[in-house]
Amino acid sequence: MKYVKLTAKPDTWFKSGTEVYDYDACYDDKKRVTLDYWNACLGEGGGICVRGIRVSEEGYEQGFGYKPGEEYIDGECCSCDEFNVEIINET
Repeated sequence: MKYVKLTAKPDTWFKSGTEVYDYDACYDDKKRVTLDYWNACLGEGGGICVRGIRVSEEGYEQGFGYKPGEEYIDGECCSCDEFNVEIINET
């Protein structure tokens, strides 16, 4: 099966340089997105739902109890162009 390793680019929703994972999988499983799903997302307007590390910024996250600069796990629908992509063969 082919998967994609998606790494957050700078100045996007997730922490720059960190890998994001399938939104529907438990984060502890760190299941990568399949190549088929990635390709489908590219064809549907370029958006994908994934989960990864976010760094709390001033404002929004404080309502959820996070301090500025604190890292936490979050999921979001993002533009596919927010990630560096590497195709991975896994069994």
